[in-house]
This record gives sequence, C-alpha cells and structure tokens, in this order.
Amino acid sequence: MEGSSQQPPPKPPGDQPQGQAPGPKPGPAQTQRPTAAPAQPPRSVDPNERIDGLRSWLAQVERKLGVRSYIGAAVAVLALAAAGAAIYLALEVKDDSATDADVQNLREELTGVRESATEAAQQDVQTLNQSLADLEDQIGRVENGQGSLKDELSVAQDDIQDLRDQISDLERSQTDGTGP
Repeated sequence: MEGSSQQPPPKPPGDQPQGQAPGPKPGPAQTQRPTAAPAQPPRSVDPNERIDGLRSWLAQVERKLGVRSYIGAAVAVLALAAAGAAIYLALEVKDDSATDADVQNLREELTGVRESATEAAQQDVQTLNQSLADLEDQIGRVENGQGSLKDELSVAQDDIQDLRDQISDLERSQTDGTGP
C-alpha cells in the first residue's frame, strides 16, 4: 500500500554528478562563500565500485518492496477473511429470519389460543356462577329450616311455659286446699 506522500527512490551511489561532493545543499539562510582552494580534479569512479553501489541500492529497493508486498498480502488475506465472515453472517441471518408465512402461522396459532382461552374462561365463569346459585339455594333452604325450627322452638317454649303455669296453678291449688 503506497502512501500519498511518496518519496522519489534514492539515487544510487556513484551516480552523483562529477565535481560535486555529496552533502547537504545550502538553504536560503546559508550563503556560499567562495573558497580560495583550487578545484579538485573529478575523482574517477571505478566501474566495479559503481556496480557494487547499484547492487546495494537494488537490494534496499527489493527489501522495501518485499516488506510492502508482505504487508499488502497480509491486508488482502484480512480483507478476504472479513468478506468471508460477512458472507457467512449474512447467510446465517437469512436462514434464521422469519418468513411472511411463518409470521402468518404464528398469528393464526395465537388467534386459536386466544379463542380457546376465552372459551375456557367463559366455561369457568359459568361453572362458578352455577356453584354460587346452588350455594344460595342451600343457604335459603337452611334459613327456611332455621325459621321453621325457630317457630317450633317458640311454640315448644310457649307450651313449656303453659305447662309450668299449669303446674304452678295445680301446686297452689293443692296447697290452698282447693284442689281438684
């Protein structure tokens, strides 16, 4: 992957123009002062040295290219892995997603369950109402029975009171001597 701020490849050694020494170029703040030293004759460059310099420069370029190729291959493998994972997830989601028919079937099932629950609740309410009506009837019969028992008890108490009155009248008449 190449950056947008690419530097030109370095010049191979021995490819310097003759008469110039490799070194920093003077900037705007630096001024060149004329020197009184005589210009040195250009140094002759041996072709073997020049070839060795070119070889070392090519080796550097190859190393940089190898690193870039390795990084590019790693990025490509990562991109392929990410794409494969995305495809797998998309297919998995598609398999797990509900279709319109599935949703319609669920709606029908819910409607059926709701109707059966409503019917069961209505039957339970009717059963409870019937049980309450039966209990009310039984309570009414018991109350009626209690009322008649109260009446009978009242009659029996009146009869007992009458008998007591008669006994006491008889006892008085026997003690008075006016007895029967």
